[in-house]
Amino acid sequence: MDLGGNMTRQIEQDMPVEDDGSHIVNVGKLVEDMELKMRNMLKEVYFGKAKDIVGDLRSIAPLSGTNRDRAAHREMMSEWSKRGS
Repeated sequence: MDLGGNMTRQIEQDMPVEDDGSHIVNVGKLVEDMELKMRNMLKEVYFGKAKDIVGDLRSIAPLSGTNRDRAAHREMMSEWSKRGS
């Protein structure tokens, strides 16, 4: 399975710039904030979709197991009714 895609986000924010160092700090903060937002959005989409797919593929109970359980239940009930009579 191949999974691919792209995402583009843009933000504008006015921040004080006193020298080159403060400009670098401001850009770093913007990049980190945007990275966190994008990561959380991807996490919600990717893991939410994966959970939906796994839930759709997972069977509730195999039919042979259900039939076996029903047969055992009938046998126990018949033995119990025999002893109670």
